Amino acid sequence: MKSRQFFISALWVFTLIGLGTLHAQEHDTKKNKVFVIGAVDQYHSPMADKSESMFAQLANKNNFELHFTRDTSEINPLNLAQYDVFVQLHVAPFDLSAAQQYAIQQFMEKGKGWIGIHAAGLTGTQFDQKGKEYWKWYENLLGGVIYSPHPPLQDGLVRIVNSEHPITKGLSASFTLRDEWYEFDRLPSPPVNILAIADESTYEPRKPMGYHPVVWTNPSYDKAVYISIGHHTSSCDNPDYRTLVGNAINWAADQHGKEERQMDSFLESQATILVNQVGYDSNLPKEAVLKTKAPIPSGKAFALVDTRTGEKVFTGSIGKSEQVMDWSDDWYTTINFSQFNTPGFYNIQIAFDGNNLQSFDFEINHQLISKSLIPAITKFFYGQRADSEEELIGDSNVKLFGSETTVDLRGGWCDASGDVSKYFSHLAYTNYMNPQQTPLVDWSMMETVESIPNLLEASGIKDSLIQETFYGADYIMKSLSPEGYFYMTLFSYFKKDPKERRVVGLLANSKTTSDYQSGFREGGGMGVAALARISTWKWKSKYRPSEYLKAAEKAYAHLLENSTKYIDDHTENILDDYSALMASTELWLATGKPKYQKDARTRAEKLVQRQSEEGFFWSDDAKTRPFWHASDAGLPLIALIRYLDAEKDSELRSQTLSTLKKFIDYQLQISAETANPFQYPRQTFKYEGTIMNGFFIPHENESGWWWQGENARIGSLATALLKGGRLVYPAPTHLGVSPELEQSISAYLNWILGTNPYQVCMMYGYGQVNVPYMASMYGHGSGIGGISNGITGFKEKPDGSGIDFRYEDSGNEWRWSEQWIPHTAWFLQALTALESK
Repeated sequence: MKSRQFFISALWVFTLIGLGTLHAQEHDTKKNKVFVIGAVDQYHSPMADKSESMFAQLANKNNFELHFTRDTSEINPLNLAQYDVFVQLHVAPFDLSAAQQYAIQQFMEKGKGWIGIHAAGLTGTQFDQKGKEYWKWYENLLGGVIYSPHPPLQDGLVRIVNSEHPITKGLSASFTLRDEWYEFDRLPSPPVNILAIADESTYEPRKPMGYHPVVWTNPSYDKAVYISIGHHTSSCDNPDYRTLVGNAINWAADQHGKEERQMDSFLESQATILVNQVGYDSNLPKEAVLKTKAPIPSGKAFALVDTRTGEKVFTGSIGKSEQVMDWSDDWYTTINFSQFNTPGFYNIQIAFDGNNLQSFDFEINHQLISKSLIPAITKFFYGQRADSEEELIGDSNVKLFGSETTVDLRGGWCDASGDVSKYFSHLAYTNYMNPQQTPLVDWSMMETVESIPNLLEASGIKDSLIQETFYGADYIMKSLSPEGYFYMTLFSYFKKDPKERRVVGLLANSKTTSDYQSGFREGGGMGVAALARISTWKWKSKYRPSEYLKAAEKAYAHLLENSTKYIDDHTENILDDYSALMASTELWLATGKPKYQKDARTRAEKLVQRQSEEGFFWSDDAKTRPFWHASDAGLPLIALIRYLDAEKDSELRSQTLSTLKKFIDYQLQISAETANPFQYPRQTFKYEGTIMNGFFIPHENESGWWWQGENARIGSLATALLKGGRLVYPAPTHLGVSPELEQSISAYLNWILGTNPYQVCMMYGYGQVNVPYMASMYGHGSGIGGISNGITGFKEKPDGSGIDFRYEDSGNEWRWSEQWIPHTAWFLQALTALESK
């Protein structure tokens, strides 16, 4: 029997102390990663060949990870997101495709480091190729210079003119190189910082420049340096040249405090254009938001500009300025450019206060979000595997709390970037806030594989995602006890010794118990659903389909008898209903058995009866607590929609569809009842005995501590409204729902990807502004493609009012920045729903 005793504290003290210490220790040991792309043309290949060993030696000396390649196809956002510095070694800008050029722009707009060497400076329209637009942005990167023919290869002298810069530290005041001594039509424009020049008196120039820069940085692009010298292979053996390149890498890689500087600069700015930093689907609504310190007159013009060429391609007028109650004194104005759908790379520009205000760059393309991000999500979950040597050793014989009995629980995914524990669910003691975790992730993958196989095939990740899905299902199989319940939590205690890991029940202040048996709402229902669904797959795996199904039926039968014994208050509520509905529906679909049909209909009816007159759901039978959930707010609808995949009875379908429609109407109505330029999905909750509406859930709640960001909730609602909207509000729009729903769903995804009041792209490694990296044990930490917690109500407001996001908060910053697997699972479901019809 579950103990109802728990210890509530304002902060999860043990967790915060453990995480804060761990992050400080591990962050310092994180190596910078450097990507070097070498030329393959006949003129520059010899130097690229010779320099590979030079870069390897520099990596060893300076303690960075090196990837040296000649394959330009590796220049793409997903791959570059792993690196801190991009070295363009003799690769000319015109030898890159438009997509590769844009990937470099995106890389640099994140404030990451770029080093161009020698032939990387071949700028100018004289290199124009038929059918290919000139990369004007790159010319600006080099300070506006245009390459002009160089003199013959000859020895000459390099003179340092700024010995105080980190790039020139330790260099001789002058040194000799054999080079081509590239010449340009002018000096690079301010604010370029020239560090070294060629002494033209020591060789014969072709067209003397007089003052002839050969090394300079461009502060407009944060960490960008161009080194025009380095054509001849002898440069690799020159101690000063080697030091120059090594210093440049170290300087370009130094990102210390970057995120906080970005945030401070942003908050202090008088105006900023907030965009989806990944980009927009050609066929979906496209909106940005102008954030200002004062209202802007409606109708002011904006322009959409091709970011590679600098040409205006579309103009329009901004909307009406609004303030959001309790957020801040800022004003927000919508910028709609939905009419424009030509694929390409763009930014938004507005004349503001005598200056040209410019947004971050973004892409517009067909199926852009899904094709770009589903591969990243697949890779993220692969990186979340609990498969380090320490974890595999510790989990092969992990003890059940309070006993010497051990079980083999190798496998599964780490819970978050700050917690390498593994959960079926969390917060069981709250009774109403339990999030679905490992089984939800696995079920989400199944939904993706079954719903959009063609897109996965085209993206080259179908097999990888299938393998990841089976990996998750196999962990669920291992987590099924001989008695028939699932083990809820494998807890690390935030200790590095893997032998300390235990199977536990977990309370508010990291107090552990032997209450590790999962009830329906504690991950048991979703565990059954995942095993039942995968039992219908025909792909080969470790287990036969019949074994998955047998396990699902065994666990479900056990839960029917014992779930109320396991759940903390021994009383079922809405979480049990939707979790059990998912389980019974998947068993019904897998077997066709009448008993599962009966149970699914009973649970669906219970959910229908829990709906309020307004359209939200009640959590409890007494109908005193509204259902609000920071992770799974859309799961009641998803459970009903999945049930409709099996239900053929017209009367029952009609009743369920009516429930979906009523909830969708409620969600749209509550979100529009106050100024809401971002179209954030508001909610109904109970605070201090009063039922109220707000943007964010109250920090004062059953968990006993103020809440983290709600990106999982947003993803779950985007999925529910899209899938439900196709059933009750079908329309000839791209998504197949009403224009109002299509607009809201797009806004939800835009919020997560950067169109929010803090201009933070919540998917790590994407966009231009990310949350800080979080390190964790066993080499885990923030993963590219993972979604962070997100934005909350103001920290000091217990009712969840106001708005907050912090990069630093004395160890509490993980509330906003930590990656938690339900966020990414729900985002995957939302992307899947976008592409499934």
